[in-house]
Amino acid sequence: MQSAMSFRLMRAFPLLGLCAVLLAQTPPATSPRNGAVEGEVTDRATHKTIAGARVKLQAGERALFARCDASGRFQFPEVPWGDYVATADQPGYMPVGETAGVRLAPEAPRATVQVWLQPYGIISGRLTDSAGVPLGIAYVQLLVLRTIDSKRQDPYPLGPPKATIGDREMVVIKYATTNDLGEFRFAMLTPGDYYLCYHGPTDQSYPDPAERPTFYPQVLRAESARPVAVSAGQEVPHIDIQAIRQRMLVVSGRYVPFLKSPRYRAARTTTIVAWPADAPGEQMEPGTFLEGHFALGRLLPGPYVIEAVTVDDDGSGRLLLAGRRTVEVPNGDVDGVEISMQPPVSIDGAVVFAANCPAVPVSIAPKFDTAVASFNELVRSANLAPGEPQVTAPPRGTFTLPKLIPARYKLDIRPQPPETATSHRYSVASAKLGDRDVLQDGFEMSGQAPGTLRISIACGGQPGTQEVVR
Repeated sequence: MQSAMSFRLMRAFPLLGLCAVLLAQTPPATSPRNGAVEGEVTDRATHKTIAGARVKLQAGERALFARCDASGRFQFPEVPWGDYVATADQPGYMPVGETAGVRLAPEAPRATVQVWLQPYGIISGRLTDSAGVPLGIAYVQLLVLRTIDSKRQDPYPLGPPKATIGDREMVVIKYATTNDLGEFRFAMLTPGDYYLCYHGPTDQSYPDPAERPTFYPQVLRAESARPVAVSAGQEVPHIDIQAIRQRMLVVSGRYVPFLKSPRYRAARTTTIVAWPADAPGEQMEPGTFLEGHFALGRLLPGPYVIEAVTVDDDGSGRLLLAGRRTVEVPNGDVDGVEISMQPPVSIDGAVVFAANCPAVPVSIAPKFDTAVASFNELVRSANLAPGEPQVTAPPRGTFTLPKLIPARYKLDIRPQPPETATSHRYSVASAKLGDRDVLQDGFEMSGQAPGTLRISIACGGQPGTQEVVR
């Protein structure tokens, strides 16, 4: 009996050893490779959660989706380690420009995020012609007023400003096309003031071309347009525009000299525009021209400034000629207008400092006294930015303002003392062009230099229009 038991024990020992080996080779339990993200989507205006919003959790090309429950909360229970961005969308809302960043790792396997949405505004209305008939398949523009900033990377994504009003410009931010009933709708609007304008038919041959671009409620000038205020989540209906029908007036004539001098017979491009003299910020369409003759249409009665610029087509954009004049447009067409084209001229000058005032460099920039969008476009075509050229006069030095074309200018004069100059207060005492002080009112260029510019700089807080303190 004992030997039989011993025999069975001896047979069991190898099996026990094999089990021990197998247990030793079993890999240890691995740590989890997924985390979890939870949070809520909230209305930026009311700070209430948004039920049913869709949430996206994205890392590169990997995207996970979830829906908010009735309380506006969401969960992602199985999310691989990584860096994610959480965004949300819901009809009637738009992102607020903020993103919720999420990082999941073994040391931080769970994350809670807050995602915000902004309820957007809506403007809707109806466009009709001057007889009250719906204008179908026509363009309506949505515009805003913004501060003028020449340093914007993309200043006019949808074309040049429609108008300049004070220190602000009216620019187009959206287009809408009316349906067959003349209805239009602008959505996804942030809170603010908006302007609307009937721009024209999608097919330029239809409807009546005498239907003029018309601002809401029913005016032809941007300066008289009425803003539409939109708050978060608000729909503003019945913003109806009735186009104004008015005969288009034409101003035509010629610009001279153009072909008289062999110097200007080379390839060149001339651009001509007109804008209302009493609303200098309003943008107008360029006219047509052929062999020195031009025709400017779509004008209303009143005074207009007509500007012409000729540049070289050799790729340099070199400014060759420019001309400018004011024309009164009555209730009829005007013909026989002549614009005298002149080459750009330069003004020589000098800077003089008061006896108690150490000499420093002085920046001098002639600025157009009105920010006329169409004129600025002309100047850009000549490879000059509006307000250029700008020069810096050396201490007690002379300078030259080059390439001044016919226009009205104001001077932006800024003494530039070094940072170490702490005991002097610089100011511009006067700026005389010939015998006339032009510091306050500026000066007119009409094809020839009106004299030498002499700038006087004072110290000690004496009166001046520009003052620099270091």
